[in-house]
Amino acid sequence: MNGHETWLRPHIAAIHASMAAGFRFRYLPSLANLRSVQGIRVSFGVMDIFMASGTDDALAARFRVEDLERGSPPALWHRYGSVAEVVFGLLDLPEHGAQGAPALASSPVGDLWVPSSASGLVPGVHASGRARGDG
Repeated sequence: MNGHETWLRPHIAAIHASMAAGFRFRYLPSLANLRSVQGIRVSFGVMDIFMASGTDDALAARFRVEDLERGSPPALWHRYGSVAEVVFGLLDLPEHGAQGAPALASSPVGDLWVPSSASGLVPGVHASGRARGDG
């Protein structure tokens, strides 16, 4: 990156960190006509999800997998802000069920498409959010 693009560095670093943490991506509406990037990770009974439409226009949330079947599931945690703020905020959350992890579901997050099931989003994961073979 040249000097004119240094402002992008924290946002690109956040996307790279989410990739390293196991997020999978959707390009909305398509890669050829990109308007937003959505990252999704399902693990430990929760879905962590973020959508970025611009460096200062991002939203991230955590949902219990068991709540996804509701029409508008309540979020355990959510944040609006820059890509770096919301993605690193999501990555900094403790593992679901661990001390300090958000546990109380609040109101739905209106501007974020949330799948109705975790099944099929991550290879090897059932709708329960557990890896196959984990009983």
